[in-house]
Amino acid sequence: MDTLYSRLQAQPYARVAFPMPSSQIKGAVEAFFAFLKESQSIKAHIDLDIAPQHRRGEIGYRLREADDLYGDSKEFFHFHPIIFDHYADFLGENPVVAHFMACARPLWEATTTIVQDMMQNLDQDFPGAYARIFGASPVHVILRFLKYDWAACGAYLAKPHYDAGSFTLAIAESCGGLRMGTLPENLAPLTHVPGQALFMVSSNYGKILDGAEIAPAWHDVIQMDETKVGKPFSRWAVVAFVDGHGVEALSREETRKWYVAQTL
Repeated sequence: MDTLYSRLQAQPYARVAFPMPSSQIKGAVEAFFAFLKESQSIKAHIDLDIAPQHRRGEIGYRLREADDLYGDSKEFFHFHPIIFDHYADFLGENPVVAHFMACARPLWEATTTIVQDMMQNLDQDFPGAYARIFGASPVHVILRFLKYDWAACGAYLAKPHYDAGSFTLAIAESCGGLRMGTLPENLAPLTHVPGQALFMVSSNYGKILDGAEIAPAWHDVIQMDETKVGKPFSRWAVVAFVDGHGVEALSREETRKWYVAQTL
């Protein structure tokens, strides 16, 4: 029987149907870019953490400058509908932010439906896996809108790493550059297919699938287009991070253990 688990034993990701029209996804991304033009105080106002014990519970805007560990500069926003419960007045006073949140919500809902389907499939081989994610509220599905910046071509937009959650759903991207494997030696380029998303195994999968004989997705993103150098952004992407309740993430040193600084 071809289960999701058997597919993930063969490779650390599976292509899954994602029925939302690309025009609707791009509309949400455009709302994200409009949000990024707001003042710093407006962008940073939404700030929640639904899971302090792991690194994928932060909700709100972040600017990450390059450093020795990451080396890649990016702006991103973590969306979760709990925002509407905590920031109703703020959204009412800030229409650009409210529009972004309104565009993000149906994308999060579609993502969560896909993740529910994936976890129900995995529950056939690992009873209780579904409940570890969806058995308590708020569910730990975080939607990330991401803008990459880079000053030179032939360099990493995202350096090699495992994602810190249990699973990742890569939903959309503006251009290629994603490479994936299980080890540095077998990284291979992947491209998004319209109407599909990539369901990826992340570093914390063992907290959900106890005893699973699979490997997490070691991946990076490289700059593919010289014409993007020096432009307002090099690439955008939309991904979702999935984790269970009461789990702890691996350290950053562990999730990036094979990274060695180098020029591609």
